[in-house]
Amino acid sequence: MRAVVRDRYGPPDVLRLATLDEPEPGPGEAVVRVEAASLNMADVDHLLGRPRLARLATGLVRPANLRVGLDVAGTVERVGPDVTGLRPGDRVWADLFDSGHGSLADRVCVPASALAPLPEQVSFDDAATVPHSGSLALQGLRAAGPIRVGERVLINGAGGCVGPFAVQIAKARGAVVTAVDHGDKLDLLRDVGADEVIDYTRQDVTRSGRRFDVVLDIADTRSLVALRRCLAPGGRYVLIARRIGSFAEKALLGPVVGRLTGTRMGTFAWRPNRRSDLDELAALLASGAVRPVVDRCYSLDEAAEAFGRLATGAARGKLLITP
Repeated sequence: MRAVVRDRYGPPDVLRLATLDEPEPGPGEAVVRVEAASLNMADVDHLLGRPRLARLATGLVRPANLRVGLDVAGTVERVGPDVTGLRPGDRVWADLFDSGHGSLADRVCVPASALAPLPEQVSFDDAATVPHSGSLALQGLRAAGPIRVGERVLINGAGGCVGPFAVQIAKARGAVVTAVDHGDKLDLLRDVGADEVIDYTRQDVTRSGRRFDVVLDIADTRSLVALRRCLAPGGRYVLIARRIGSFAEKALLGPVVGRLTGTRMGTFAWRPNRRSDLDELAALLASGAVRPVVDRCYSLDEAAEAFGRLATGAARGKLLITP
């Protein structure tokens, strides 16, 4: 079978398309025929080996796992011993963040427990864009507390992989959503339902005098003090952290700033591939409340090009990869 692999940490040009042996499922495992996969910024981080502290788990000098790819949607081909609840032909999806990666391939062998059923109403292409980014958006908004109808929600950095899902989930819960990103992405954000869009290169929302009930910070480019100016009394700020230093700062200082200002500020510990989250996201997809935005579709042998586009920040929506 074909699979995208890398032999070292580095930029997208370290990727190559290799021919590997067909996987054989062991006890508790299943082989999935990959129908579609997609890229996330976490895939870029995994490729580059950042943050460096993460290499304690992924390999200090060279990556211990040569395979890449988190999001997967496909069909079960074979199951190993002791697998119950799955059979060949089942439609499944998953985020392989803590299950070995490897979705950029014709087939992938994963723990059967990592796979969730995919409803017939949801296409493989749509499903493949969602597990990692969608669960980050869902858990980030959940960490802010229940979103009530009519609440004003600001999403900072809304034009990337996670933001369009956050906009749509907040809208599905009745929020009035303001989305902030670069001007090139404002049309995309209007298309997914944002009530207002702001180009951060032209307007500093933290100095606009506007106040919001919830601020979901995906961009992670502003200080706690600046973002505090955006919060209404009793407002809630949540960071979706990509950098360990930023996570520590918001986790340690956020509660202190919040207590002093009558708000709630902090971050959360993301949990990958939660079955309950995938079930909720599947329902949102099936109902049409969440509509994935695909920037471009690539083949496996174009994976390096797709990684390069994502790394530059040029992508307008998710990048889909199909075998």
